[in-house]
Amino acid sequence: MKTKILATAAALVCLSAPAFAATQGTPGPTSTGTVTINASITPEVNITNLDDITFAATSLRTALNTGANANQSDDICIWSNNPDGSFFVTATGDGAANAFTITDGTRTTPYSIVIRDFAGTSQTLTAGTKSAQYRSNAVAPDCGGSTNTTLTVQITSTAIAAMEATTTYTGVLTLLVSPT
Repeated sequence: MKTKILATAAALVCLSAPAFAATQGTPGPTSTGTVTINASITPEVNITNLDDITFAATSLRTALNTGANANQSDDICIWSNNPDGSFFVTATGDGAANAFTITDGTRTTPYSIVIRDFAGTSQTLTAGTKSAQYRSNAVAPDCGGSTNTTLTVQITSTAIAAMEATTTYTGVLTLLVSPT
């Protein structure tokens, strides 16, 4: 008998509705009721202000002649609503096995990417691998029209030397931003 009563009590506890602080009005010349309003949101992120990146022939020539690497950067916006502004980036290229490459249709040239957040945290990303944690200081999904993160694409002078003249190399880089 005791077991049956305990089981019934446990079932009632599981089925009971959550307690809300709403109060009901009473009939009269005026009547007042109150409700409690609750809201929650899942972790969200956004990446905006991305621009296509072009390496001019003159910058590649300079890199080749000096033995330096060629770099092009794009200031972008990454927003996160996590309390600490944290986010992660997984980058993939459109080369074989998601490699970071550009191609002229016959030959491929590798590139690397670095992402630096507003606090100066800088990481060279590996294709298809989630980055370590970054932080955003943005208070709006579009950074209020501003930027807070820098994407840098680099082609080494060795890779530039292997490129064939008078051909255009292209590739697509995809940046997946996640809150966790």
